[in-house]
Amino acid sequence: MLLRFPTPACITTICFMILTWSCWSVVALQSDGDLSHAPILPTSKDNDTQQQLLCLPFGACEPCPEESLQQPFCQPFGNRRLMHCVNITSPSNPTTLLQRPPSPPSEHSPSQPHPEGETLAWESCGRIISQERADFFEFIACNVFFAIVALFILFVRSRRLQAIQARQLAARIGLIRGNNGRR
Repeated sequence: MLLRFPTPACITTICFMILTWSCWSVVALQSDGDLSHAPILPTSKDNDTQQQLLCLPFGACEPCPEESLQQPFCQPFGNRRLMHCVNITSPSNPTTLLQRPPSPPSEHSPSQPHPEGETLAWESCGRIISQERADFFEFIACNVFFAIVALFILFVRSRRLQAIQARQLAARIGLIRGNNGRR
C-alpha cells in the first residue's frame, strides 16, 4: 500500500496556523507596561465645591461586585480601582499622599484605617490584564484543540477514502478474487 503524505495545501494550512499562534503568543507575552497612574488633578475651573482633590490609585483593578455594576465607576468593562483622594486646598500637606509606599494587594478592607483627610473613591479602569491574558490563552487552547480534531478527522477520512478507492480499482482490474479463489 502506498504511503500517502499530506497535500501541500494541508501543510500550508498547518504552517499558517503555527505561525499565527506563535505571533499571537508573542503579542500576549509582551510586558504589561507601567500600570500606575500619575496623580489625577481636577481640570474644571468651574468647580462649585471650592475643593481641589488629588487622587492616586491604590491597588490594582478588580472586578466590580454584582450590586455595583450599574455605577459609573464600573463602566464600561465592569472593573474598578480604589483611589485615595486628598483635598489639596486644605492646610494639611498633600505631599504625604505622594510619599506613601506603593499600592498594597488588590484586596482592600473597608475596616482598614486610612489617614485623616483622605477620601476613598473608585475609578473606572480598563480590562484586567491577567484575566484578559487567561481568556486569550483559553481561546488559543480551544482553537488548537479544534484544529487538532479537524486534522485528525481529515486524515482518517482521507485514509478511508484512499482505501475505498484502492478496493474499487482492485475490483475493476480483477485483483480481488471471490468464491474461494475463482474469478
